[in-house]
Amino acid sequence: MNHDKLRKLIQEKRDASYFFGTVDDATIKKAEEKLDLKFPKEYREFLGEYGCGNIGPIEIFGLGPSVESVPNVEWVIKNLRETRDLPNYLIPVENIGDGSYAVLSSASSSKHGVMEGIVLQWNSRVNDPQKIANNFGEYLQERLLNT
Repeated sequence: MNHDKLRKLIQEKRDASYFFGTVDDATIKKAEEKLDLKFPKEYREFLGEYGCGNIGPIEIFGLGPSVESVPNVEWVIKNLRETRDLPNYLIPVENIGDGSYAVLSSASSSKHGVMEGIVLQWNSRVNDPQKIANNFGEYLQERLLNT
């Protein structure tokens, strides 16, 4: 992820944005253990610097103050695993509407034929998730450029 470019985009849209803020590595590791997965490197970096938050209508799931609702990724994953059979190797990062989510493939995704770190559009009603970005940084930058 190009942190400078991302920071600049967020700074340009600061009046329409809110991010929780930094999350320490121990909190990130604890979330990974609870969810039995490993976050891709770029997503870990985002969590460490921004936690979770939104810019205008774009709400990026992550780690923050509440674990019992959106935008907390732990809550979102547990909810989607229980209600929509979210595969254990996927990490939702944004609800993109119509029952679809932008999801990251975790480290264990290679066991399922999916490259680690790519972003897919996932919907429990569709058997074949479609690739929408090569990595989290590319996805987030593209979303922010289009707001």
